[in-house]
Amino acid sequence: MSTTLPSGFSKAAPAPIPEELIRVLQERSVTEPVEEDQLMFHIETLVSDILKMVASSYGPLGMNKLIVNPVGDVYLTSDGKTILKEIDILHPVAVSLKRLGQSMDKSCGDGTKYALILACGLLVNAVSLLRKKVHPMTIIDGYELAMGKAYEMLEYVSEDADEDMIFSAVKAAAFSKGIEEDQAAELAAAMIRTVAGIDQYYTDSFLDLEENVKILKKTGSPNILTFEGVILDETPAREDMPRQILSPRILLLRNDVKVKSGYLNPEHFIRMDNPMTAFEFKNAKNTVAESYAEKIIRCGANVVFCEGEVDAVIEEAFARRDILLFKRLKEVDLDYIARACGVEFSTILDDLTPDVLGFADEILVKKERYETFAYLSVPGPVTSVLIHEPAKYGLGKIEEAADDALNTAALLLRNPNVVTGGGGTEYFLARSLRIFANTLEGKQQLAVLEFAKAMESVPKCLARNIGMDCVDSMIQLSAMQEDGIDARIDVCGKVIANSPAVYDCATVKKYGLVAAVECVSNMLRVDEILLKK
Repeated sequence: MSTTLPSGFSKAAPAPIPEELIRVLQERSVTEPVEEDQLMFHIETLVSDILKMVASSYGPLGMNKLIVNPVGDVYLTSDGKTILKEIDILHPVAVSLKRLGQSMDKSCGDGTKYALILACGLLVNAVSLLRKKVHPMTIIDGYELAMGKAYEMLEYVSEDADEDMIFSAVKAAAFSKGIEEDQAAELAAAMIRTVAGIDQYYTDSFLDLEENVKILKKTGSPNILTFEGVILDETPAREDMPRQILSPRILLLRNDVKVKSGYLNPEHFIRMDNPMTAFEFKNAKNTVAESYAEKIIRCGANVVFCEGEVDAVIEEAFARRDILLFKRLKEVDLDYIARACGVEFSTILDDLTPDVLGFADEILVKKERYETFAYLSVPGPVTSVLIHEPAKYGLGKIEEAADDALNTAALLLRNPNVVTGGGGTEYFLARSLRIFANTLEGKQQLAVLEFAKAMESVPKCLARNIGMDCVDSMIQLSAMQEDGIDARIDVCGKVIANSPAVYDCATVKKYGLVAAVECVSNMLRVDEILLKK
């Protein structure tokens, strides 16, 4: 898959974070109380460094960060929350920004860099006002006035999205992670199908994507498969077990299903001092294992998923009765199966009856691309997405893109409002805020103007990362919007009318706007950093 770019432009290459910047960020911990001018210096220098680091990775052609942790693990990413998570930043101001990113990730699953860029811009601009003796509460009041007006304008420019608009917004969320455009389109279509399929089971309740969507990433020929049910990258316990069962009756077992010597000899008075004793002990053990197998067979199960190890005697008994067994499964996979099939977990010591079984339409085991997969087909609240990517290092970016696309699709399904992407909306808000500032009196006007400047930094980041001149691109945006044209920045390196249309989720913009202002307001209320003795 490839995306055609104009001459002179190339896909963003991995950019290692400068060692000096990493050292500065890691060493910027607080070792003594910080107040007044020193506090402003801490905020300005630290936030400026974080802004540069995050802003350079913003947008579809943003630069990647190559992060190496102390144990040698390598992360190639352009995801904002991953960058902040993997780089240890000890300063309280940086911790507050990290929590901002975490709150964005929990609330809407996307928009982390958007909120961070806006918050960092607001903080840097606030420091310049503080040096001009503008009181922090005046700045906070001005920022909250600007936020209210920006939110109002976002409501005004938001459009009710149709299917094409939703697809464009989800595709933009995936494309912003630096994957190929046609791959982003395929991923967007898959995630929209996934969310639409499971949403019908959660009409009046919260949709938890982590519990209802399983994403598998594998190396291989590029492909994205959505499957209604659970896909397991597991192999049956034995080769002679069936590979396809229609209308399976499913049993989930916790722990090991094998005979321990303590069950046979709780007093430990048997001495294994001759072959006959060892033979009798083995026969007794096999007898108990066979009773376990017969107990499972009598309950009517023909597909067994076990968390632990299974005795070889039990495996042989299952193979003779055409029962399919999977053992040593991951707990998270068992949880997906339980939710999909509506089955409770059991142990071999429980009373196993037909009431403990779950049901599905079909289970199919087949080998693809040198790996074995089990497809458990069951209509319900669980959907699996299997993604193949040729390059192993690209699996991380695919996962980030899939996560953002999935969360954006879920937001748009419940609240289908979109705004123009490509920085067009942010520049329109900045222009509107400058007009709004002229209606104010006093020093709050200065804070609103700085808010507009911070809002304008978003399209500037996009233009810079694409390779455009920031001044020229902002002049073109202003001229086109003044003429009533819905303009934006395009990956071709030009400012164009929004055709073909590119949209962003309006809910993400609103969440990011409110979260950034709340974070900045709390930090501006701090006048001293104290150490706990």
